[in-house]
Amino acid sequence: MLSILHRYTSGRLIILLITEHALILTGIVIAASLQVHLPGERNAGYINIWGGVIVSLVCQLAFYCADLYDLRVVRSMLQVLGRMLSALGAVCLLLAFVVYIYPPLQMRPGFVETSFLAIICGILTWRVLLERGASSMNAGERILLVGSGDTIEHLAREIHARSDLPIHLVGSVAETSSGPLRAVSHVPCVGMLSDLGELIERYQPDRVVIGLKERRQHFPVDALLKYRLRGLVVEEASTLFQKVTGRIPIENLRPSEIVFSSGFRPSSWLRVWKRSFDIVASAVGLVGVAPVMVLVACAIKLNSRGPVLYTQERVGKDGRVFKLLKFRSMRVDAEELSGPRWASEDDPRVTRIGSVIRKMRMDELPQFFNILQGDMSFIGPRPERPHFVDRLKMDIPYYDLRHSVRAGLTGWAQVSYPYGASVEDAKCKLEYDLFYNKNMSVSLDLLILFRTVKIVLDKWGAR
Repeated sequence: MLSILHRYTSGRLIILLITEHALILTGIVIAASLQVHLPGERNAGYINIWGGVIVSLVCQLAFYCADLYDLRVVRSMLQVLGRMLSALGAVCLLLAFVVYIYPPLQMRPGFVETSFLAIICGILTWRVLLERGASSMNAGERILLVGSGDTIEHLAREIHARSDLPIHLVGSVAETSSGPLRAVSHVPCVGMLSDLGELIERYQPDRVVIGLKERRQHFPVDALLKYRLRGLVVEEASTLFQKVTGRIPIENLRPSEIVFSSGFRPSSWLRVWKRSFDIVASAVGLVGVAPVMVLVACAIKLNSRGPVLYTQERVGKDGRVFKLLKFRSMRVDAEELSGPRWASEDDPRVTRIGSVIRKMRMDELPQFFNILQGDMSFIGPRPERPHFVDRLKMDIPYYDLRHSVRAGLTGWAQVSYPYGASVEDAKCKLEYDLFYNKNMSVSLDLLILFRTVKIVLDKWGAR
């Protein structure tokens, strides 16, 4: 399996990204070359290679926004065709706008239609061939699960849901023979811990994943050491869980795993880079979105009584409370009777203008000031209100660890999980936040920014 940014990524996805870029570029070249034979189009076959590359990248960006590269969402060629037509339609509108702004870029009649037809035929054919090839080879890493702890159970469910990953669970090994052998979700029980060496010989796994519920019992160190020296990969269940899901499971998380972990310690240059980026990007952002902020402020003032801006106490780095700025999207008396509570679907407290700006995330724009003055960063765990923090610290272990870094305008939890409005949602988001705190890097920040743009355009998760 291919690991990128401490997460497992489908090799098929990487192949699709590279080959489909070539197919799109080929479709553009074919359309240009066919026009050479049209009357009066002697120079129509000429195409600027860099222009073709740019159009190809724009097409792939549209495919990404249409979830064509989410192999868990797209499960049939009919879905691929429908999403591809929608994405290419958006590209057509973008090209029309570009030509309207700059007429010399106008393309010859039939060029766009021919190139898109070649792209659709090429990509559909290639995806069918790739799918059949992967199925016929039955490619995948064989994994044997050892134990019956909660982490093993959750790991089996996550792997079962990740059909895009080349993983084949050959079975689970029970820890004890007392009572009936308990199978893990979607995985048959193939034997007991005392027979681990024999089971490895029989099933020939590529990786053995350990997640024992009771750590004090006899552990087959000799058997694992023997096969580890022969090349077998031995891994803890929590480690594989992190690579598959992008979360750190907190049910069985031990303090030693945090203390002795290689993560959770951002380097000095990374802290300097993040702060420098925050200052520059927030200053440029404030200048760029100033006209939009003026329009939003006017719309709020005309739509409902009360102030335009809304300040709210939030908990930031090291537990320090600061005033977070937002455009007001609710009534002035929204929490006079109910007190602090999470937002819900079709929340009656939200005004008409507030509903629009919340879906488009425009209510968050004043937080550029919070970033500029150092209360927040662009990327980090989303700051929560003190009322909820006090409650969640009692209900969720390690909740305070999310405050070890500066709070963010967006974060790994925000781009990986929908809006949270319960303790269970907060627990799941904490697992994503801990993964970010452990693996913080420039590359991961750029990925989060890229995903944030897509989510804002999709209006996903807003309330």
